[in-house]
Amino acid sequence: MEKKSYGGKILADCLKDLGVNTVFTVPGESFLAALNGLYDHKSDINVITCRHESGAANMAEAWGKLNGLPGVVFVTRGPGACHASIGVHTAMQDSSPMIMFIGQINSKHKGREAFQEVDYHKMFGQPFSKAVFEIKSAKSIPDIVQKAYYISTKDRPGPVIISLPEDILEQYAKYKPIKPIKHIISKITHKKLENLLIKIEESKKPLIIIGGGDWDKDGAKNLENFANNNKIPYAVSFRRQSLVNNNKNCYIGDLSTSVDPKLIKSVQESDLILVVGARLGEMTTSGYSTIKTKQKSKIIHVYPDKKELGKVYKPLVGVKANSSIFSKIICNKKIKNIKWLEWTKSCRENYIQYSNPPKYFSEPDMGKIMLILREKMPQNTIITIDAGNFSGWIQRFWKYTKAKTQLAPTSGAMGYSIPAAISAKISKKNTPVIAFCGDGGFMMSSQELATCNQYKIKPIIIIINNKMLGTIRMHQEKNYPNRKIATDLVNPDFKLMSKSYNAHYEKIKHHKNFLTALKRSLNSNKAAVIEILIDPKQITTRQKLKDLNNK
Repeated sequence: MEKKSYGGKILADCLKDLGVNTVFTVPGESFLAALNGLYDHKSDINVITCRHESGAANMAEAWGKLNGLPGVVFVTRGPGACHASIGVHTAMQDSSPMIMFIGQINSKHKGREAFQEVDYHKMFGQPFSKAVFEIKSAKSIPDIVQKAYYISTKDRPGPVIISLPEDILEQYAKYKPIKPIKHIISKITHKKLENLLIKIEESKKPLIIIGGGDWDKDGAKNLENFANNNKIPYAVSFRRQSLVNNNKNCYIGDLSTSVDPKLIKSVQESDLILVVGARLGEMTTSGYSTIKTKQKSKIIHVYPDKKELGKVYKPLVGVKANSSIFSKIICNKKIKNIKWLEWTKSCRENYIQYSNPPKYFSEPDMGKIMLILREKMPQNTIITIDAGNFSGWIQRFWKYTKAKTQLAPTSGAMGYSIPAAISAKISKKNTPVIAFCGDGGFMMSSQELATCNQYKIKPIIIIINNKMLGTIRMHQEKNYPNRKIATDLVNPDFKLMSKSYNAHYEKIKHHKNFLTALKRSLNSNKAAVIEILIDPKQITTRQKLKDLNNK
């Protein structure tokens, strides 16, 4: 049925038609007509007012990562778009579906460097995002929104930008309801699948690497089933640990910043690597050194975007396919001649040894704290992780058993974990959510504690405080020993800060105090901050500062 209204109302109706139920924003005058349109859907679309555009964009990115549907964020022109760009970068790097609407100047004023004018095609054009649109007329809004939704979720998911000129949002037009466009799924030929299975059977030390952002809600269960039935060891790419159950017998670890040296050796020794969903980026391959770029004889690459196949690694076999659909097809396939049982057993034993904390001699003992969390928190707990050396404690010692319970930026963006935790808690209200961050990352998004207070959102935020930018200090010590500069931090009183946002607060100086502090936090019925004053000399899970400089 055809209707007539102004652009802001048409846009809001389109979001409702597509099933969008949550929108993140920092309001701006440039899209007041769109906000007015959303007013008519207050019972269907939850509009969350954030305290910084970077927080709003990160929340939208985390929403997309968690739910597999585009997270939606509205920001204002110029400064708002610049602040929000970090979330767009993360969505692109992490392959997360997202749509960012940006208020724009009056279309009649374009090209004059008007107040806050930015050319968003130039600012966000590929490869920063998947696509950029600017609305030219109110009647084109349904078509562009529908197209953006489709592009955001097609093949490799990612962010799409839509610029909203102020005058177009006020323009009247006729329009009809819209629906999501169905994706055309690439078929995998029987010949290619059989060739792939033959290559695996011919190998002596096969290995699977699982990653990427195009998985459905069940993660990689079908691929796990194939791997475990055929006793093939499998690892995950950087920050994709919750795609699989870490307690299964063939899981051997994560290729991350805290990677086990023995896992690196296993990847190097493998004579065939089946990569599903992962790009094999710099972090996963330790600077393209774990797997050499010329080793095409050992890589079978399954990826949803054909442009990625052969872009860095030219595979022995390349398959353009959605990761979940490929895994469903291969799930029950049997390898007849298995020659790698001892290899898999050895890889698994290495993982078990590495994922259990050694004895640390400083307090608070983060290894013991992680064991307490593993024992006391339910398996469906969603873990959000910021960027920094502190993340090694979680990546190494937490065990993921449920799909999509890890939200962490493969882009390496600081300031992510608190907004991601807020988004996760809105999406999964009854699920426990813990955000981990360093003291540096906490200060980049701590203002979103005000968002928690306003909307009664109750994540637990754990600050691992070593009073420095730990990752930078580590590299500084390695490359420029005894020339420390710019990496020390003088922090505010986190107790006073937390209390001012009406958040519960705990300070931990010994691991024995952690469990009671955790219980009080869980029972506080509000957002909670737990500050852990970690020994600054313990720079990683494996090294102390003094170990870095052996010159």
